[in-house]
Amino acid sequence: MTVPAAGSPRPDVAAADVVSSGMMASVRAYPAFRLLLIGTLATNSAFWMYQVAVGWLALELTDSPAFVGSAGFASGIPLLVLALPAGVLIDRFDGRMVLLVGQVGVMVVSAVFAVLVGVDVVAPWVLLVLVACYGSAMSFVFPSRTTMVPSLVERRDLSNAVALNSATQNMTRVLGPSLAGVLIALVGVSGTFAVAAALQIAALATTHRLPRGAASQAGRARLGWSGMTLGFRVVLASPLLTTLILLALAPTVLVMPYLTMMPVFARDVLDLGATGLGLLLAATGLGNVAGALSVARWQRLRSWRDAQVILATAFSALVLLFAVTPVVVVAGALLFAVGWTSAVYLALNQTALQLNVDDAVRGRVFSVYLMTWGMLPVGQLAVGTLTRLTGTPAAVVSACGLSLACIALIARRTAIAAA
Repeated sequence: MTVPAAGSPRPDVAAADVVSSGMMASVRAYPAFRLLLIGTLATNSAFWMYQVAVGWLALELTDSPAFVGSAGFASGIPLLVLALPAGVLIDRFDGRMVLLVGQVGVMVVSAVFAVLVGVDVVAPWVLLVLVACYGSAMSFVFPSRTTMVPSLVERRDLSNAVALNSATQNMTRVLGPSLAGVLIALVGVSGTFAVAAALQIAALATTHRLPRGAASQAGRARLGWSGMTLGFRVVLASPLLTTLILLALAPTVLVMPYLTMMPVFARDVLDLGATGLGLLLAATGLGNVAGALSVARWQRLRSWRDAQVILATAFSALVLLFAVTPVVVVAGALLFAVGWTSAVYLALNQTALQLNVDDAVRGRVFSVYLMTWGMLPVGQLAVGTLTRLTGTPAAVVSACGLSLACIALIARRTAIAAA
């Protein structure tokens, strides 16, 4: 199968317009884009920090890997339920205002979480309610930040800006958990939640400084079912967009749950404890940073044909190998490779989507993309439940094997359709 290159321009953008003049070109040229990246770095890092802290807290409260999966399900399911309404609101109203409202919601829930954990009054059901509220607010933050990028830079720098934005988002997927692992060992779970809450406050401050009217598509998006489902119709009408969404879906649902189960690997499989959890996640984080910078730095990566299929396959295979290794040093090396591969794969996938979507439906198409992450809780719940029957390593191996089969099927069907 051949997937069009991630750096391929939209039909209305000349080839010269999407060739950036350096890795940090958009950051240097556009102050508003710098603010957006700073806010994204803060809020997304805090989100992934809290994900690991919730997993560790769930394990401490119940000593049940299955409940860890349930907590991940409660946290992520709002992304699936609210993705379509969020896309309509982003296309219809001022994207900055939608983002501000979502950011305030995240900040409030973060503060409540930090206080309740600090005074030790969090029961399992309270944890589930709080993570569901947190996920609901983030359902508006994630797509708002992504769809604002084209309104903050000139078209000639769009490719570089999209790569940097997606690289920043994907970098935080492991930077946040890595920091959380270290903080849990140093200041405990309550201190980790407090740091995450402080980062959300910082993100709110940078969001407030963004220009008014950014990413506004006021009046273009119709409310109601037709407006909410337009993103699906746009994706289904484009073989390229359909392929990109499917290639995002399989590894996200089936492989990404390994991050939720990392506390179990650290404590029960590799016998490392909270400090070891931080070291394992730091290895992934270093790989993730290297991968993210690779995408922003090298145009060749963004024009690599078949990149999404190859990298999605490598990501699934590397996590499978990690799940079966009993050697800490090997596990760390594999996690570095996992971090690099996942960062490049996710950044290229998102860049290709951005460059092939019209501005008028950008919010709704990216709400469909966000639903792939909304499906992550299904994978988390399934893997968490499977651990009861097979143990954590076998559950992760099974999920990765299924991901490899799905990727092969997507590649084969797309190749047949293109023939």
